Amino acid sequence: MKNSKILLAMWGSIVVAAFSLIGAKVYKVDPYFHYHKPYLDQYFYSLNNQRSQNDGILKHFNYDALITGTSMTENFKASEVDKIFGVHSIKVPYAGGSYKEINDNLRIALSNNPDLKLIIRSLDSERFFDEKDSMPTNLGTYPTYLYDDNPFNDVKYLLNKDVIFGRVYSMCKDNEGWDFQPGITPFDYYSRWQDNYTFGKDTVLKDGTEIKKADRDYHLTDDEKAIIRGNIEQNVTSLADQYKDVTFYYFFPPYSAVSWKRWIDADQYFKFVEAEQYIIELILEHPNIRLYSFNNRRDITTDLNNYKDATHYAEWINSLILKWMHGDEYRLKKENYLDYIKQEKIYLEYNFSDLNNQVDYENDYYAAALLNKELRNVDPISVMEKEVSGAYLKVPNIGEHKYLCFYAKKESGVGVPNVKVTSVDDYWVYTPQQNSKAIDDEWHQYLIDLGESTGDITISLNMLSRDDVGTTVFRYKDVTLY
Repeated sequence: MKNSKILLAMWGSIVVAAFSLIGAKVYKVDPYFHYHKPYLDQYFYSLNNQRSQNDGILKHFNYDALITGTSMTENFKASEVDKIFGVHSIKVPYAGGSYKEINDNLRIALSNNPDLKLIIRSLDSERFFDEKDSMPTNLGTYPTYLYDDNPFNDVKYLLNKDVIFGRVYSMCKDNEGWDFQPGITPFDYYSRWQDNYTFGKDTVLKDGTEIKKADRDYHLTDDEKAIIRGNIEQNVTSLADQYKDVTFYYFFPPYSAVSWKRWIDADQYFKFVEAEQYIIELILEHPNIRLYSFNNRRDITTDLNNYKDATHYAEWINSLILKWMHGDEYRLKKENYLDYIKQEKIYLEYNFSDLNNQVDYENDYYAAALLNKELRNVDPISVMEKEVSGAYLKVPNIGEHKYLCFYAKKESGVGVPNVKVTSVDDYWVYTPQQNSKAIDDEWHQYLIDLGESTGDITISLNMLSRDDVGTTVFRYKDVTLY
């Protein structure tokens, strides 16, 4: 009996020691930054779990600006914010987040970081009618143990099998490789979904759209106004009142015309616009909130090449939003917001059947190329218009031009064009984004993203393309820099 107790005690000690060692390892690596900053000289930290990692990012990282909001903010690039606003920013999005969830996390950021002076946040129209304490309900179990100050429930983190085997073990294993490079996912790519989707009419309106005649018009009720007021005062304006030395850049995401059509079809247009006006009036009473809306940029919202669905716009729209806000364009003020509301009537008058007739660009980034003139103030440059079998072109100092577009036609074979762009200043080589791999004999559009190159480039349009399917012969035309 005595020996059994001794063995049981020994076994218990071993188990406790093992768990302690595991917990200590999780504490040291800390993939969710719950206890400290990441050890960027020892491990590589993958940013890919918003609800588990954002709290630690907010509490332990160095920054003086942040970008937050729903999936409407996931394609923002922190590097662009830094360059445009002259700050050091982080990005902490909450896909599907409510106003309360995002505001609660902003409160964490502001209470833990006295250096924070600039906040960029989306105010999603789909959340206008939320109750003030509304939280997302479709995210599974929320990791509240990472957010509270209770050290005892940290066992859910320190002894979490997914954290231990899915994070800590693999991170330790990775740094044993001879080519291992420690670091962290750049905030430009954290939660970025741009490359996972296609854009344009054929994606957003697969079955086309029909015109529906409204049966009646619903308007905002007093009860709904009370709900909106509670939500805005608690989750949008209260922090601005508490932190008057912080500048809040808030914006209504520019949903596509398809969203506006759905509101009109559901007889909700007037209710939505009345709610928007009421929210604007509540926010404009707070001078350190700068409120922006781009809904009246109908050239943007009606061009479905900018959207992957009815609401989500491509990353080039995120870039334009930053430019517009920094330049104080499309800012809502007391002297102009009523005119803005009146201008939104363009959607009541818009012929939505025109959406069915749009051209869906063969390369999604062609929409970005066309908008680069506004974004970077550069006009397109025609490099070569004529039709050729092949060419070697030199272009001096491309400056802020970021895209090379051309058309290619197969004369024989089944491959794709063999085109290369070499940047002389840094020796980078670019090849086309192969959105089109058609093997027919028609002209097809191709596009090359030139990245951050600004100097001279050479363009090689090769007549022959050789790959595992054989040799293909091409002709080229309309080579243009955007």
